[in-house]
This record gives sequence, C-alpha cells and structure tokens, in this order.
Amino acid sequence: MPVTGQLMVGTSGFSYSSWRGSFYPRRLKPAEMLDFYAQRLPTVEVNTTFYRTQPEEVVAGWVAVVPADFRFAVKAHRRISHNRRMPNLEEAMRILALEANGFGDRLGPVLFQLPPTAPFDEGRIERIAALLPSRWRVAYQFRHPSWHTPQVADLVERMGAALVHGDGEEVPGLLGRGAFIYLRLRRETYSPQRLTAWARRITGYLVGGRDVFVYFKHEKLGPLYAQQLLSRVRTSFRPLLQTAL
Repeated sequence: MPVTGQLMVGTSGFSYSSWRGSFYPRRLKPAEMLDFYAQRLPTVEVNTTFYRTQPEEVVAGWVAVVPADFRFAVKAHRRISHNRRMPNLEEAMRILALEANGFGDRLGPVLFQLPPTAPFDEGRIERIAALLPSRWRVAYQFRHPSWHTPQVADLVERMGAALVHGDGEEVPGLLGRGAFIYLRLRRETYSPQRLTAWARRITGYLVGGRDVFVYFKHEKLGPLYAQQLLSRVRTSFRPLLQTAL
C-alpha cells in the first residue's frame, strides 16, 4: 500500500524581534517565542549550533516547550563543515553528537553546510559519514558548483541522506535528490504563484513516499510564508495526498 511522506515546514531560527506585529504578538517576551512558534509551525532550523555549541540546559529548555511531534533541524558546527582539512574531526563529531542527543526524539535532520569556497573534495563526505550515528537523518548542502554532479547525488542517496536545494541562492544545487527532501527557500519574497508551484512539487515528493523538510529565511515574512505553504499543500493538493493513502 502506498505511503505518503511527512511534511515539515518552518523557518531558519525563531527568536527574531522583527517578527513582532506580523507573526508574534507585539508584547511577546523572547522566552515565550518558541512556545508560540511551535503551536503554529512543526519544525525549526537551528542555526546557532553552527557558531557555538549550545549548553545542555538551553537545548533542554527548547525541547520542554514544544509538542512531541515538533522537530529541530540542527546545523553542524562550522569547525566541521568549513575547515577543509577537518582537524580533530572525531572530537568535533563527538561534541556535535552530545549536543544533538539533547534534542532526543525531537531531533530532525542534521545539516552539514559547506561554504561556497569549498570545491569538490573526494573522500570528505565519506570521512564525516563514517562518524555519524546510524539513527541520524543527515542533509548536505554544497554551495560550490563542482559538487553538483550525479555522482555526488548518487553517493548522498546511497548513504540515506538528503541533498539540500537552496532556492534563490547563487548556486542552488540539484533539486529532488535524496532519501528525503530538504529545501531551504532563500528568496526575499514568494508570490502566491511561486508558493503554489512549490506546493505542487512538494506534494509530488510526498506522494512518492519521501518526507519533506522546508525552511524559509528568517526575514519578517518567513513564518507567514511557511504557514501559507503548509496551507496550500493541505488544502489545494489534499485530493492527491488522499489518493495515495
């Protein structure tokens, strides 16, 4: 029997004062933002982990205020993704694993985002993959064009990982490749027509049985676009999803 994938849509981050008055109530306290966010969107991409390892109590506080089906996508620290030689990789991955374990069953994909200055480096991804916990869902974003080949996409899929597509970026990457789908929608604005086009494409992935994770930019309209995209998939394309059940 066909099984549809799961759709998770959110934004890159949640703690933005600029959202007050559009998404957040004007007087909402910073400590209340994630609780409010998680009642309206099912996932968030955590980018602070890229810059510094988050204290255990911070992660525990985040987990405590979200529903059981909420998922945190965690961006791996730049000491792993942005240093070509990857010194002390084993120790860096050990620290990342401890941090990610703090999210428990609310851990979504772990994102390894390589910089635009990093060309294809044979064996680099295999070195990272060899140290990954088997239970992790992993996504790779390559922003140098030399990575965007069928051979790399095939490797990522064989590993059970996702190849990130960055819509609106200078080098967006291949689209639709991976054991699951990871989309980063980076444009400043999304017209209703463009959102509908994405909803149609995403529905195709879901009907094909692949889970889809989508993250809009953190600009003021990001959470509103996320809500609109979720609504479009659930309403306009509901007949297609029901047919696949």
